[in-house]
Amino acid sequence: MTVIRHWFAALHSVLDELIGRYPHASVKEKDELKGEWTRLKALSDEVLEHWLKLEDKLASFLEMAEQEAHTAVPAPPVPELQLADFRKGQGYFKLQMYPQAAEHLEKTVREQPDLLSARLYLGMSRMHLKEWDEAQHQFRVIAALAEDGRLKSVALNALGCIHAVQEEMDEARQCFLEALEADPTYEDPRENLALCQKGGASLKLQFGSAQLHAML
Repeated sequence: MTVIRHWFAALHSVLDELIGRYPHASVKEKDELKGEWTRLKALSDEVLEHWLKLEDKLASFLEMAEQEAHTAVPAPPVPELQLADFRKGQGYFKLQMYPQAAEHLEKTVREQPDLLSARLYLGMSRMHLKEWDEAQHQFRVIAALAEDGRLKSVALNALGCIHAVQEEMDEARQCFLEALEADPTYEDPRENLALCQKGGASLKLQFGSAQLHAML
């Protein structure tokens, strides 16, 4: 782990130098710096690809271990090829690369429409991209199909946030109330409902780790 940290520290040092030199460089030097940036970008893309493959294997092992812990006769696993796009979508989402995440998660949802966790990540990606209609569709499906109270509450809270962003405050409050009914322990819809009832020129709505701004 120390080697990896040192390696990334060295890369950051090189990039900091490029950033510092570029504004004052001559035309020729700028071309050389751009070439160095291109080489670093290619290295970054290669590292990302290896990291995503590692994430796939880590997730596969965890899934196998959880199945073994919960049942003496493990259920047939989802084919690895069907999980690959989901794992990549999760990886890109964690890296805040939302267009790439949405691309892989869309493919997952087309192939496995009942995989609600993929729909959740897809909906969150669409929210970050401010693609409200597409996000709404995913969260409505989750809210309709989810048997787990927390998952249903998360989806309803997200729908409430989208309504608030679109200045549909009655619909937003209703969604937050339904989210609390689905899971009274989930704090985000409670906080969002209080903000909507309080009113104001700007709301900072909570959706998990994301914070959405509704300008009213």
